[in-house]
Amino acid sequence: MTMIGLVVGLQFALIVIGIFVARAAITTARTPQGAAAWVVFLISFPLLALPAFALFGGVSRLTSRTDGYNVQAPAEPAQGRLESLASLAANSPADGNSATLLVDGQVTFEAIFAAIDAAEHEILVQYYIIRSDAVGDGLKEHLIQAARRGVKVRVLCDKIGSLFLGERYVRALQTEGIEIRGIPGPHRALGRIGVNFRNHRKAVVVDGSIGFTGGINVGQEYIDGGKKFRSWRDTHLRIKGPMVRQLRDIFAFDWKAVTGDRLPSLHLETPPDCPGRVRGLVTGFGPTDHLERGSLLLCGLVNLARHRLWLTTPYLIPHTDLLTVLQLASMRGVDVRILIPGPSDNVIAWYASRHAARILAEAGVRVFVYEPGFMHSKVMLIDDDIASIGTVNLDIRSALLNFEETALIEDQAFAADVAAMLEEDFSKSEPVALPGPWHVRLLAPVARLFGPVL
Repeated sequence: MTMIGLVVGLQFALIVIGIFVARAAITTARTPQGAAAWVVFLISFPLLALPAFALFGGVSRLTSRTDGYNVQAPAEPAQGRLESLASLAANSPADGNSATLLVDGQVTFEAIFAAIDAAEHEILVQYYIIRSDAVGDGLKEHLIQAARRGVKVRVLCDKIGSLFLGERYVRALQTEGIEIRGIPGPHRALGRIGVNFRNHRKAVVVDGSIGFTGGINVGQEYIDGGKKFRSWRDTHLRIKGPMVRQLRDIFAFDWKAVTGDRLPSLHLETPPDCPGRVRGLVTGFGPTDHLERGSLLLCGLVNLARHRLWLTTPYLIPHTDLLTVLQLASMRGVDVRILIPGPSDNVIAWYASRHAARILAEAGVRVFVYEPGFMHSKVMLIDDDIASIGTVNLDIRSALLNFEETALIEDQAFAADVAAMLEEDFSKSEPVALPGPWHVRLLAPVARLFGPVL
């Protein structure tokens, strides 16, 4: 066979493979636009597209109908504001909780470490990022001491987010009998090398009675901003009561997905006290759900707003549905304010956020830029009674591609605490500059095209 014949044969083979993989792209892409783009790319430039598809697209657990939550209509008519979202959340609101805002990393880790030190039976830990730095080593030592007291400790971390955690860290935990497992991501035709469909959840559950979730991962930058930022602004949540069981159930769902084993039931001689008066629920969602529950839940929360909708997010890259409901909320008279970072950890996301800000501003949405440091908080305040605090960004990845979780709380006193926190944040911000300098006008429309992979 001549060299020309070999090249032609190779090109033909690549096109055939591209067509085959394009079929997978049609069935697994999260949007019609994404499916069309992958099909054109895979058939036209298979040599480039196939490696890209292995990283950012792919045959995943999305093809399985057994791994996700099944959304069902409620058995009874909705009784309240959160009840109207119960079927989407796949959990029912429960009374008798307590909820405490944890502002920034120092306060958060002090609370988490104190809870770990008081643990008697079980500690469940899940993070997208765990670093082997001062904070990560602190977590490791507290977990080891708990294990030596006879506490059962289980740890989950995302393999991409915690890519550089290191074997030494893992072995130190395993030596003490601590089970630590990396979440490998979806099964794919070209191996487990994809960066999409990550597990972005962050949770600590102690003795089934106290839980933590929010925006903070395990790393020194979450306390002092690290080398890139003057400070790091974030929000976490401590809960007690029935909501903790829901948070534990989400961990159990992921634990079984990774290990194949069910999380053992936690039988306590003395049931945990439920001293609070807060009504709320914890919900998890992801790309294996039968419906796009992340997108539906975000849109449903926005639609609840009657007079106020305040949000903070590090990445303002909403998909079309969320962009539309935010515009509609503003145009029906809701005070919609969104706080985004001044400095960012992702330059493309920074430009894409400015494009979204311009579109939203045309509908009356006010977008502000947080100046003191990196704004990584994921908070939503609805009117004077509902708040969402969790891991969910206002971007395509959180709505459609990642496994996420958030706590939804319906309580006027707690909402007042959230409002006071956000008022402090807004006082340190400035309205986003629109249309912005020339480089923003030039690059922002281009950056938004990368929304699904940011």
